[in-house]
Amino acid sequence: MVKQKLGGVVFPLVTPFDDKEEVNYPALGQLIDFLIENGASGVIPCGSTGELVSMTLEEQQTINEFTVRHVNHRVKVYACTAAYRTSDAVTLSKAAEAAGADGIMVVTPWYITPNEPELYQHYKAIREAVNCPIIMYHNPYLTGCWVTAEFMAKLYNDGLIDGCKDSAHDIYRHQTMRALTDDDFAIFYGYDNCPAEALTFYADGWITGVGTLFPAETVYLYQLAKSGDVAGCKEFTLKTMRKYMHFFNEPTKEGLPTPWLAIIKEGLTMRGIDIGVPRKPIQPLPDSVRSDLRATLKGMGHYVRG
Repeated sequence: MVKQKLGGVVFPLVTPFDDKEEVNYPALGQLIDFLIENGASGVIPCGSTGELVSMTLEEQQTINEFTVRHVNHRVKVYACTAAYRTSDAVTLSKAAEAAGADGIMVVTPWYITPNEPELYQHYKAIREAVNCPIIMYHNPYLTGCWVTAEFMAKLYNDGLIDGCKDSAHDIYRHQTMRALTDDDFAIFYGYDNCPAEALTFYADGWITGVGTLFPAETVYLYQLAKSGDVAGCKEFTLKTMRKYMHFFNEPTKEGLPTPWLAIIKEGLTMRGIDIGVPRKPIQPLPDSVRSDLRATLKGMGHYVRG
């Protein structure tokens, strides 16, 4: 297989649900169009932001296939085909490739976390099942599965993955991975606090759930970083991005952890796309967060309704 270098700004899609918690496909199509119009390089259905853990395998496969059809080659589609069971991840990966996805993103198994030899066999089985690019998704804070930079480099050097989305906070890991691989290994910054710092040096792209709510701002910062405009990155981060980043980093006024998923979903509804709310047990936003979010979107000229 010829290696394909990946990069750019890739947005994980939230999954719109109606009042019965069924997938709202017209709203999903509207969201995809909104992100493409705002400069997306690609989209990812059924990731963490898409509420993968709340889905059946059938829902996951259907959403992936819908996304490929609706995008229709306008941008890249990296279908999330993660599952706890290796056999399920293989089935979903083969279906995504058959549907025409440009690649797949596979988060590490969660809860009963595998060790390195077990992870190796997991990704080896997926690699043997498909020919499309594979992005390994490392999100230790949600999965409980910590993967070293050295092990991710090994997976790439052994031909099992083509890139990674690394959602660990430490961007020194990027330096280590780059030192142990080559320029064809795609490093996607997978967090939201230090994108300029990551993109200016070792990261090739940015996969950001927060960016799904603020896509134009996300693309603009990416362009500043990749053009080498460090001063511009600094100014835009401090004057624009920090207007909304506190929503995703700070607890609520009630002292609860940030309801980041509900913020993205209800924020998109305020921007005019009928996204709905997360599936239970995740609840709608507290009134205090909702009012602050509404005020922020109004101040940035993004508020439509809700």
